[in-house]
Amino acid sequence: MPTTTSTGPPSSTGHAMVMRSVTLIMATVIGLTFLFGFGNVLALGLRLGVPAYVAPLVAPAVDLSVLGLLLGVRYLALNGASREEIRPARRLLILASVMTLALNITEPLLLNLIG
Repeated sequence: MPTTTSTGPPSSTGHAMVMRSVTLIMATVIGLTFLFGFGNVLALGLRLGVPAYVAPLVAPAVDLSVLGLLLGVRYLALNGASREEIRPARRLLILASVMTLALNITEPLLLNLIG
């Protein structure tokens, strides 16, 4: 009969390395997503005639709003806020997320519709 051996709790060095790797991967994904959205919204702004010095400001404003709301909701949840206290921030997060999606898909849709 095969025996199984328990390796015990994970080593702190291995755990720390995994946590750093996951953090690095997530930071890379977030950074690339930010750049993707920045390019889409910049192209949309320029196509719509927004001044060149204003167009690059829209995407970071929306993306940073979403990030701030994500962190804020997480902070409130971890510190014992009730659902009723978190609800307004979650609604604003959903609205900002929908706005981000709309800004990111409008330029490609315009390119397909207009040509």
